[in-house]
Amino acid sequence: MEMKIKLTLTIFFVSALFISLAAQEYNLYNTQKKIIYSKTVDDSFYIYISLPGNYYSSDKQYPVLYVLDGDVAYGMAASIVRYLQIGDNIPELIVVGIGYGSIDKSAGEKRKRDYRPVQSGGAENFLVFLKDKLIPYIDSTYRTVSSDRTIAGYSIGGLFALYALFTHPETFNRYLVGSPYLNWDNSSIYNYEENSPAVIDDKQINIFISVGSEESEQKYYNPIDKLVTKIQERDYPNVKLETKVFDGSSHLTGPPESLTYGLVSVFGKKSE
Repeated sequence: MEMKIKLTLTIFFVSALFISLAAQEYNLYNTQKKIIYSKTVDDSFYIYISLPGNYYSSDKQYPVLYVLDGDVAYGMAASIVRYLQIGDNIPELIVVGIGYGSIDKSAGEKRKRDYRPVQSGGAENFLVFLKDKLIPYIDSTYRTVSSDRTIAGYSIGGLFALYALFTHPETFNRYLVGSPYLNWDNSSIYNYEENSPAVIDDKQINIFISVGSEESEQKYYNPIDKLVTKIQERDYPNVKLETKVFDGSSHLTGPPESLTYGLVSVFGKKSE
């Protein structure tokens, strides 16, 4: 039974990859594709946007989920979001995938450029693009709840989500962080965490951090456990932090689990 579940999740994740790349052709969940140039990063990003099914027949405003690694993760995220909405586990969301238009080696190099904190540029430049260009565009183009934004990142995408949390926590109020790779640059993310109490302060933030039991202890489990302990010891008055270890899960089978349980966690609704 356990093997069957793992196989199902793997098939689902691989299928979502192809769905993401073909989303605009098949109009997956009312998908719209935009290409937005960032002067700060000096590059263009492919933005995939999924609107709720009744978007055009209502005047309702919607929270927004921003998904990193959009070329791979967007289709998966849009599917999981709509599935969870059927059971009323989460509210209706606008899903925004942020990608590069391909999944080749060049796209891999670009995600490293954008998601990893460095002394000059890197994650900070990408965060400026989100704060000053993409988020204002989404808020001005669609009916959003501008105070309700979620970011979902996995692996080095999770590293970026934590960088945003520790430096500009007001950008999002829900952080979904799956198996973040924290060893980059001699684990410099811990330095950002050390300086974060002044900016996090009493902000209301929901955080979900996960890791798989089959992931490397040195690369993932131990660094994540150390960071979680640091955050817990801060005892922030308005920060809700939930963590989960997925039994039997490896790094590449983890994304669907992380996103599914993470969404339910950060939106505070329980499964029936």
